[in-house]
Amino acid sequence: MSRLSRRSLLMAAFAVPLLPHAALAGVWVEVTGSAIIHNAADHDAARRRALADALLAAAFAGGANVQGHSAMSLGRMTSDMLVVRPVGQILRVETLSQSLSGDHWLVRIRAMVGAATPTACPGRRALVLTVYPPRLHVAPQAPAWAEALAHDLAGQLLDQLGQQRDVAELHLARATPSGNPDRDATDWTTLTQGSTHVAPGGHGLHLDMRIAPEARELVLHLNMRLDGPGGEQTERRHRAEIRMPGPSLLGRAATLAQPDRHQMAHRLGAGAVPALRDMLRDAGCQPPRAVITQDMRVPLGRVHGLTRTSLGFTADRDDSLHMLEITKLSDRSARLSPLDPTLANHHFTGRAVRFVQSGPGWD
Repeated sequence: MSRLSRRSLLMAAFAVPLLPHAALAGVWVEVTGSAIIHNAADHDAARRRALADALLAAAFAGGANVQGHSAMSLGRMTSDMLVVRPVGQILRVETLSQSLSGDHWLVRIRAMVGAATPTACPGRRALVLTVYPPRLHVAPQAPAWAEALAHDLAGQLLDQLGQQRDVAELHLARATPSGNPDRDATDWTTLTQGSTHVAPGGHGLHLDMRIAPEARELVLHLNMRLDGPGGEQTERRHRAEIRMPGPSLLGRAATLAQPDRHQMAHRLGAGAVPALRDMLRDAGCQPPRAVITQDMRVPLGRVHGLTRTSLGFTADRDDSLHMLEITKLSDRSARLSPLDPTLANHHFTGRAVRFVQSGPGWD
């Protein structure tokens, strides 16, 4: 029997705090970045690299998380790697100055560094939204008119989506994808009525609605889930109830005074619409995020809030932080290039990236 070489993986993780823990709520720092201009054609790229250098310094001002990975074989170390990531995120950036010093660009910035929170909104953007058919469930114990009420309420929510300022484009899917691309590709609905997938770079909205009676109340349980292009998910739950019409001593006169089905749908949806609006607003406050393809592209463009001055930060947790610049931008896609020239493109394939606006006038 052949002997298998035994390998052990040693891991050490520790935090390096540079600012007080309270800084994670958001603190302003001022830093200067620099970059060498290699030739005349490198003039603008060097300026962006200097900005990236400043942003990186600002990000690490909030503290760093360092993980060491050592692989050993037969008692000998075969590889050693450090993964360094900032604890906080760049939430807002202001460019204070940019100047030339010989063959160097110097860029000084003021940046807010902290943890991403629902109240932090560095810049709102409108979403490209695909809405899947709402899933409706009406309890058997509910009144006969409750199913029609559920459809009225679903229609009310869909109508409101088209009026939201946080929605740049609205697409209505005819079916919900199964999660299996091969199965979806041969699905009859997809073949005859079009794709059920989210528009590239967009968000997908799932609405699950359950209506059931509880005592004399008719209760709505609404679950809303928003899937982002970078794999992120946001979920909100909403509960509302209305009193069900019942028998009265006034007979038919009482029936005339009771609310009709559309009025009841409006009452149930009165709180659901603001909850949906808040979820879309919070998603619009998050930086644009996507996954990098093999040819260094992301399905994000101008319609998603990107500009030529946007800079990308790798957003995965199992590798060190790297930065990328946009070299080509269209309405719905962008081509990226790493600011570190020693990194090959294949290092970024399949990795999530989020974007931060570095300031106007840098195209």
